[in-house]
Amino acid sequence: MSGDKKSVAIVDDDEALLEATSAFLESMGYDTLPFSSGREFLAYDNLDFVSLLLTDINMPEMTGLELLEVVRKRWPDMPIIMMTALKDEVIRRRAIAGGARELLQKPILADDLIRCIEQA
Repeated sequence: MSGDKKSVAIVDDDEALLEATSAFLESMGYDTLPFSSGREFLAYDNLDFVSLLLTDINMPEMTGLELLEVVRKRWPDMPIIMMTALKDEVIRRRAIAGGARELLQKPILADDLIRCIEQA
């Protein structure tokens, strides 16, 4: 992380979306750390320097909700924004109850993403 930049970790198994989101946030002045799975994110050595986690919900091996639970236990103060293509109020309630700041609907509008990151 350089200077006052926020370091945003992005976890998504969709490689194209992961690259696009990372490139967009970098163009907006954020440092990004892209990960293709929750396990890859958790194996990263410098998670204490992550300012915010942006994660998909629907992923193989470890879902975003499972990742949310682990992150809340290990780094209780880390802001988490979740994203999904599913329109399911039960998932939204579970994400928010589990400690996510927001659950964004894919495709995510750029303004919504930046607003959520700035509020976190």
